[in-house]
Amino acid sequence: MLKKIYIGSAFFLFAISLFLGIDRFAHHSSNRFSLDKITSSQSYSHEWDIPPLSAEEQKSLDQILSQKFTYYSKGSQAYVFLSEDKKYILKFLKQQKLRPSSWLAYIPVSLNPYYQEYLFKYKKCRATFSACKTAFLELKKESGLIYVHLNNTRDLNKKVVIFDKHGERHIVEIDKTSFYVQKRAQLIYSRISELMHNGDIQGAKNIICSVFSLINYLGQKGVVDNDPILRKNFGLIDDVAVQIDIGKLRIDPVRQHNLAYKQEVGSITHSFKIWLEKNYPELSDHFEHCLTESTK
Repeated sequence: MLKKIYIGSAFFLFAISLFLGIDRFAHHSSNRFSLDKITSSQSYSHEWDIPPLSAEEQKSLDQILSQKFTYYSKGSQAYVFLSEDKKYILKFLKQQKLRPSSWLAYIPVSLNPYYQEYLFKYKKCRATFSACKTAFLELKKESGLIYVHLNNTRDLNKKVVIFDKHGERHIVEIDKTSFYVQKRAQLIYSRISELMHNGDIQGAKNIICSVFSLINYLGQKGVVDNDPILRKNFGLIDDVAVQIDIGKLRIDPVRQHNLAYKQEVGSITHSFKIWLEKNYPELSDHFEHCLTESTK
């Protein structure tokens, strides 16, 4: 009898190990881009509906999505593609970051690591969707957003052609993805370097003013961002500062009234200050003036 128990236990452990091995292989066998990585399996929720666009906005979106898009970069949350006319960015949320990596996640046992992963990713998905919707509803201009799509839908009824970083062509049923479209922004540091190279000191100063103006506006709105890095998460559209990374922001009503953001302006812009002092010290006084005005 004891021998049968040992044999049964061994077989059970072997079966579990085999399933785990197959499961891991299925999810990690390829590092190449595939449509599965952007195809959403999220359940529909009215919470993530976006108000309909105006007729003019819808026409503009249709024209944008009628272009082909080429791989541009990727971040921690999204794959980024650039439109043919180089004016727009299409960002697909990485679904592997939002959904469980194993069917074992649906076994609700506290000691099950896959279930714990499921709970973590569920929370992360809600935070990401909330950030995208908040940015679209409250900070559309300040983020360069044109459209946000979170739920699986049938409304768009459009297929978009994209090319991955290996040049492979994919046809995306856009309704089945979570994505957003932004105007393409130029990075702040490179634009200032361009202006200074051309001797346009006033243009560079205007950009510094615009950066502080954006930080002030976001602060007054109560925006909280856990990753406020000016060098890569902010940019310029027509030389006006915008926040291009929207995946982690939220609005805290308390911050709208206590002016706490004023204490953070210096730390947010510290790396910017160091960069200017090193590369364009003639702009340092103007930076300090803007900083003083922002923290009064």
